[in-house]
Amino acid sequence: MSLEGKLKDFGIADILQLLAQQQKTGILLVERRNESAEIYFLNGLVIETRSSQHTDRLGEMLIRGGYVTRQQVEAALDRQGDTFDYLGRLLVRDGLIQHEVLQQALQTQMLETFFDILQWRDGQYRFITDKFKKEGVLDSIPGIQSILLDVLRMIDEWPAIAKVIPSFEMVFTVAEGHSPDDIEIDELPVYQLIDGRRSVQEIIDGSLLGRYAACKILAELLQDGIIRHAGRRETGPQTKRISPVSIVFGSGAYALLAVLLIAAFALPTGFPATVLPIAFSRPHQDLTVEYVDRMHLRRITWGLEAFYLQNGRYPGTLSELADAGLIPARMVSESTRYSVVGSYYQLEQNR
Repeated sequence: MSLEGKLKDFGIADILQLLAQQQKTGILLVERRNESAEIYFLNGLVIETRSSQHTDRLGEMLIRGGYVTRQQVEAALDRQGDTFDYLGRLLVRDGLIQHEVLQQALQTQMLETFFDILQWRDGQYRFITDKFKKEGVLDSIPGIQSILLDVLRMIDEWPAIAKVIPSFEMVFTVAEGHSPDDIEIDELPVYQLIDGRRSVQEIIDGSLLGRYAACKILAELLQDGIIRHAGRRETGPQTKRISPVSIVFGSGAYALLAVLLIAAFALPTGFPATVLPIAFSRPHQDLTVEYVDRMHLRRITWGLEAFYLQNGRYPGTLSELADAGLIPARMVSESTRYSVVGSYYQLEQNR
């Protein structure tokens, strides 16, 4: 099967569903600029993912989480060259990690990869048919429909989480008068790591839950008053910030627009010019409006993909999408042109 092209012509969600439906075995390579990802399919099921950005390889994830040492991983990798066995299995067999830890790490690795690439709207893809003898290491391999629905929900909720936990360098401590008895069982992996010293990044690493799940629990605990802000840990020049903009557009100059773009959907109609008139004088205004438009269209696009997964078709109008609760009603306006064309759709912003 020869399948390659540009993401702007054929969305990544459509490619994934096509490979799953046709029960293909091989490797889907997705690339843009200095980022890349590999998705391994076995008879239409995703059995492994690898990403150059944001997600670490399995060994590095376990090292950062404090589950194994670098020396232990290197020793296992040396043996892997002789046995050709999977690294995770070697670590479990040696008693260095529990089977449940391996499963959690692999699930997080997969979701983190999809969390990144489903937000890409430019780049290239190529599917390589490969009858490899790789086996799935996950006990339960989710179908692509389930993965897409979960990740699209994560992407949709991420901006709200980023408002509450805006930096990976934040440090939290447990508020007085609270104990583990106040905590839901699914919150314990994060709660147990909150000690007034660990940063958000260290809690993400130690819990093996990934950026979305760990930060969502932290945000809920903070809003419930169970934990409180206890400062910030600087980690050097490569400070990480939790920002939907840095995820979608990359780091650097775009990070300066992070808070503005998040708030653009929540503040009154006059924002941002009425709030920051100096910062948004031309030519900055044109640049900011362009990015706000892009974020607006991306938000609608995620809703359209979720609607398709639930109904097997795209909605006839954006109002139908809003009625389904997949986008806010305020996003349905004459400034956004939407139409269904055959089995796909056209979406653009009018200015």
